[in-house]
Amino acid sequence: MPVDQIPIGTFSHLTRLSKKALHCYDQKGLLVPATKDLCSGYRYYAIAQIDRAVRIRALSGLGFSLDEVAAVLDAAERGETCVLAGLMGGRRRAVQEEIGRLRRVERVLSSADPLKEMFRMSLTEWTIKEIAPLRVISARTKGAYAEVTGSLIEVLCREIASPENRNAGVKVSGTVISICYAGDEDGSDCDVEVALPVTGAVTVRDPAVGVRVLPGCRALSVLYRGPYENLPLAHRQVREYLDAHGLSQTGPEREVYLNDPAQVAAEDLMTEIQYPVEG
Repeated sequence: MPVDQIPIGTFSHLTRLSKKALHCYDQKGLLVPATKDLCSGYRYYAIAQIDRAVRIRALSGLGFSLDEVAAVLDAAERGETCVLAGLMGGRRRAVQEEIGRLRRVERVLSSADPLKEMFRMSLTEWTIKEIAPLRVISARTKGAYAEVTGSLIEVLCREIASPENRNAGVKVSGTVISICYAGDEDGSDCDVEVALPVTGAVTVRDPAVGVRVLPGCRALSVLYRGPYENLPLAHRQVREYLDAHGLSQTGPEREVYLNDPAQVAAEDLMTEIQYPVEG
């Protein structure tokens, strides 16, 4: 056997990657064996592939998904330093978010009453007010509330940041709004629209994105302070308030996110909850 023809078992030992992982990388085109025996189907790797295998293992250890690993390696090979910096920065932000989550977990577990601390929140400034119509760029989809909200925000931000919109001076004129048209109790199957207020002549490339005017309404408005995961408890209290005061909901509820979870602690996140009610 040629020196530069390493069987998968030996390659697994050299790279500290399991055969199962190597088969997966092969299927995804991330690390394809240099040769495959047509008769036996045995996979053989080249010495030069050890370096790529080690890089894949290291990047996976940093928490990158396999698709992200592929993007990092491709950017590195092409010398695309800006793309590489963006990918690394995105992963760093995800790590910071996870560190913040773990610190919150530690604080809850260390408190005298963990259950009380876990569900601590503040609801203030209960008022009924007029919500003005608002021009927005928006996208709508179905799925788990937390997941689709985050993904739709990314879609809208990409549209706003396009060269056409930058050149046209398009500006975001408010904070992110989510509108829930339908959903189940645990938030795993929701019909959600995410919107960003904008000014300027917006160019839309993605067919899933549109520019429209959110209609104005009369709404019960409540200011919620606390982590997003406790928002369902806040909504429960708002619905109880509606029932107790004989108020009828006339449209889908909205959440207006008043600050950035990347910049403030979870317990300091501010969300305005709006429930359209009869005039």
